[in-house]
Amino acid sequence: MKIVVVGGVAGGASVAARARRLDESAEIVVLERGEYVSFANCGLPYHIGGVIADRSRLLLQTPESLRESLDIDVRIGQDVVGLDRAAQTVTVREVATGREYTESYDALALCQGADPLQLPLPGIDLPGIHTLRNVADMDAIKSRLDEALAAAAAKGRAAKTVVIGAGYIGIEMAENLIHRGAEVTIVELADQILPPLDKDVSIPVEQHARGRGVELQLGTAAAAFTQASDGMLRVELNNGQSLPADLVVLSAGVRPNVTLAREAGLEIGERGGIVVDTHMRTSDPHIWAAGDAVETAHTVLRPGEPARCDSLRS
Repeated sequence: MKIVVVGGVAGGASVAARARRLDESAEIVVLERGEYVSFANCGLPYHIGGVIADRSRLLLQTPESLRESLDIDVRIGQDVVGLDRAAQTVTVREVATGREYTESYDALALCQGADPLQLPLPGIDLPGIHTLRNVADMDAIKSRLDEALAAAAAKGRAAKTVVIGAGYIGIEMAENLIHRGAEVTIVELADQILPPLDKDVSIPVEQHARGRGVELQLGTAAAAFTQASDGMLRVELNNGQSLPADLVVLSAGVRPNVTLAREAGLEIGERGGIVVDTHMRTSDPHIWAAGDAVETAHTVLRPGEPARCDSLRS
């Protein structure tokens, strides 16, 4: 039995480890596009904020440790760009060299997670505007923040930061930016922070955030980004206001990464995720999926039907 897992962070590493415990003789290959596997993605904002000072504490496993402990062939820098269901192969491109090769499988697990929403706004590609998804993003944001804090202190002011989106990641980023001593403004399209929650639950959190000095721009949205002659960013809002910023973090939501699955003809659900059954099997009997890219049955509202996409978290 040869098991290929696409994606090697939370879902992918868990699938590979569980597969090994169920079958000691299986050949297990994990293909990860990035440079890190099995990292603590929920801890990324807290390293930026200095709460988790030791960066290495976020790196739970390495390809070498997974090989040594579980005999799993983990390959980083490997982008899966094609899936042939009939031949039961995937096409893999080495990120560093561009070389492509095929990898066969008996069972395939798609665990590619979700990608941050990229807002189609003017100036979105300006330096200093970041999203947070992986370790490389974390390093880039922390580096920019360190520079901004030092430069602002030299001018006798606090660094100014803007967080677009008040979901879970946005609130965690605001918390950690405040912890570092930056000024923080949160811009949220909804009329409350933490939109997935009932408003009576979010109001105490809003009060706490304001009490910590966070400015909340609710019921509004970013319309454009510009850069002033002094290097400062300007966040133009749809209510006519303009916010200066040394750093902007985009956390306006995520979209399930289903490009590979869709191109291969797997069933995609009404919320945009890969449809799976209660055993996480897709519409192809040889392919499973897990994590933020899937839709699962809601055990309360619609039991037995794919009704929610795990990745609709912001």
